[in-house]
Amino acid sequence: MGLFDRFKSKEPKKEKKPIQDEIEIDEEQLILKEIAINAKDRTERAVAADNITDEFVALDIAKNVKDRAVRLIAANKIKDENLLWDVAENSKFFDVRSFAYERLGENNKSIAEIVINTKKNKNVDEIFNKIVDEETLKDIAIEAIDKNYRRLSLEKIESEEILYDLVFKAKDSSIRKSAISKENFTDETILQRVVKEDKDEGVKIAAVKKIKNEEILSDIALTEENAKIRSIIFGKIDDVEILKNIALKSEKSDVRLDIVNKVDDDELLAQIALNDSDSVVRSEAVKKITDDKVLIDVIHTDKDPFVRQIAVKNLNDTQELINIALNDDDQYVRSHAISNPSLSDENDFKYIAINSTHEDVATEAMSHISDEKNFIEILKNAELEDIRKSTLDNITDLETLIRIVLANKDEEFSLNALNKIKVEKCLIKIYEQGISENISVRAVSLIRNQKVLTDIAKNDDSWRVRETACKKIVSKKVLKEISVSDENEYVRAVAKKRMSL
Repeated sequence: MGLFDRFKSKEPKKEKKPIQDEIEIDEEQLILKEIAINAKDRTERAVAADNITDEFVALDIAKNVKDRAVRLIAANKIKDENLLWDVAENSKFFDVRSFAYERLGENNKSIAEIVINTKKNKNVDEIFNKIVDEETLKDIAIEAIDKNYRRLSLEKIESEEILYDLVFKAKDSSIRKSAISKENFTDETILQRVVKEDKDEGVKIAAVKKIKNEEILSDIALTEENAKIRSIIFGKIDDVEILKNIALKSEKSDVRLDIVNKVDDDELLAQIALNDSDSVVRSEAVKKITDDKVLIDVIHTDKDPFVRQIAVKNLNDTQELINIALNDDDQYVRSHAISNPSLSDENDFKYIAINSTHEDVATEAMSHISDEKNFIEILKNAELEDIRKSTLDNITDLETLIRIVLANKDEEFSLNALNKIKVEKCLIKIYEQGISENISVRAVSLIRNQKVLTDIAKNDDSWRVRETACKKIVSKKVLKEISVSDENEYVRAVAKKRMSL
């Protein structure tokens, strides 16, 4: 047989017969086997192997013995075709497998064993360069220990069917990726299977990039875990109906989230915002919604406060914002409502401050109010006592302040209001009302009229009120009189101390 006769296409092989399980081996053959395997002298091992005539003994040596010469000699002893197939398929050593395939006429398999199991070199290159059988090239592309032979084999393969087979069998991801990139690799159903089954991102991306059918891309996207691949897929799909189908059918929230970020279809976004099972998906859909009706539906039905917060931020309906600020269960939702730019009328803030039962909301509403009349209304009508009291810092209206003092519903609050009154006539009138000892003391402390103070210091029934008046008197004569005549020692002591100043 000539050197390059080995590269001819193989002929159909004959059907293999089963090998007998129980075989009787002559004792002499077993002795030769023992020598061929274990003798220290290499020549002695080779001679023993050459003298073996029992093909089953030769089979065992050819499949398992480490000594290359011995195993090849043994392989050459085998004539039975079934035993040769056993050697070709099961020997531990590629040189024996190659030799057996050659003897069986399986020249392409014989060559493949050499190329697959040898590092790239000139001698093997000469053999490899003559290979044209694509099945052989496929085996090399899948199994060769040298990546260069794997790559070179793939470059020579043009058959679609072989490429399709190769992409599922090659362990080398670069081979799978390169196979997909070949011009002849066109079957989109195969590409779809690659994307779904392959574990390598680069291989999956190469397959996705070659798929044009949007329905196939949609089917992949429904279950695809890799966000980068989903992004490529969604970049290739233009049909909004297909995107809708993915968003509504996919059980993966990440997939639905990708759709939300890609589409601007109001109907789809509304459907997702109202019905999606994942709060993150709903919230991202809500971010893109401007329809107040949809936003209001979300606010009224969504159990997740974060989703409602986003909806409230986008809402423009002022009446609904007021309702949310007053009634929503979540403080952050209420806060987003009160801080929504669409809510700007001071009367609306006044209404919220008056009617809210949440101090944080009412306080925030108050921060948007500047008209004193509104503060006075809040003072009169607010649901929360602390909010009513907090209006005082913004009220200077004398009549209102007097009303607070005279009502004296909360003495501390009344005293704070009294501190803001500067009109002496009013202070005197308040004192004369005898509302309470504390208010009388505070009113007297703010009076400067010496005649009135003298009269109070001499005549008031309360020693605390007289003491307070005494502290404001400047007349030494009056102070002397009080220091002698007042019935209370504390008042007399104050008068004496004032005299010495």
